[in-house]
Amino acid sequence: MKLSLQSLIAAVTAALIVAGCGQHEAAKPAATPPRQLDASDIVEASAQPLAQTVPFTGTLKPLNEALVAARVEGTLAEVNVRAGQPVRLGQVLAVIANEALRQTVAEQEAQLTNQEARLKLARVKLDRQRELFTKGFISKLALDELESDFAVQAGSLRVQQAQLKRAREDLSDTVVRAPIAGVVFERAKNPGERIARNEKLFGVADLSELEIAASLPSREGAALSPGMRARFTVEGMPGEFSANVARINPVASTSTRTFEAYLRVSNPDGRLKAGQFARGGVVLHEVDDFVVLPASAVREREKSPWVLVVKNGRLSRAQVKVELESEADRRVAVSGIVPGQTVVTTELIGMKEGDAVKLPLATGK
Repeated sequence: MKLSLQSLIAAVTAALIVAGCGQHEAAKPAATPPRQLDASDIVEASAQPLAQTVPFTGTLKPLNEALVAARVEGTLAEVNVRAGQPVRLGQVLAVIANEALRQTVAEQEAQLTNQEARLKLARVKLDRQRELFTKGFISKLALDELESDFAVQAGSLRVQQAQLKRAREDLSDTVVRAPIAGVVFERAKNPGERIARNEKLFGVADLSELEIAASLPSREGAALSPGMRARFTVEGMPGEFSANVARINPVASTSTRTFEAYLRVSNPDGRLKAGQFARGGVVLHEVDDFVVLPASAVREREKSPWVLVVKNGRLSRAQVKVELESEADRRVAVSGIVPGQTVVTTELIGMKEGDAVKLPLATGK
């Protein structure tokens, strides 16, 4: 059976139409699938406190410490404390044996007793001679001599009393007591050792209040004032600690051009130790009612700041206003978005506003 020319042309035309449609469908691009975001790419916006701070580092030191030295010479008969031991104000730390001081006190007491007796006798004589003088039995010269002798004896008594007081003080100094309450951080001598006057025996520190000497650049030091709050952390210890600016040295170091700010730290429970290294910041400004984001989340901060948020599975631009920036921890407080929104914190290469994204399953969004 032979096909007519018209039938052949119709068949070829139909085939070309079908082929053309197939080529058209093949040329049409497939839809781009949503990009899977990592948990490190996003953050959930939340309102939290943020502070603008002047960073500092420093070493914790006791606000009050005392070096205890021997006030008298002798041999250490007792040493009652060791390094690391807490002590009370006035607690006996050591006893120095010095028999010569005991003998001196005994001698001075005896001499004082004798001098009191001599003065008493001189007073009796003077009273009698005054009575005789009023009756005309002795001359004025004789009375003056007795009054002079009485004055000399009274002066000698005062000298003797002062000498006895000094001897007793020296004897009491053989008992070495803690000048402040705190912790013994040094014990320099042991029992049986011979010591000289003014020789160091102990070091005692009060750790209930500590101080940090923080060096600050001159441009930062001008913004500080006494009473400002500070926060810091200590290496090897969890949590954050607080302090207050107690005073500021107004004279900058000629070599480093820095100012010293002294931060007072209350340490009633003794958690902090002298010598620990502290790192923190003095609070200049603080907010607590704005959304806080990593600084990397905010684009074009110097012009018209904005962030990328995930809304209905797509990237959307949201204009924000930077209310406060903390360079110390690289975070910013912003207005313009609300807590709970998902914000992109990293640079998504090749992505733009309107592109579809898929959140990590952990976010549930």
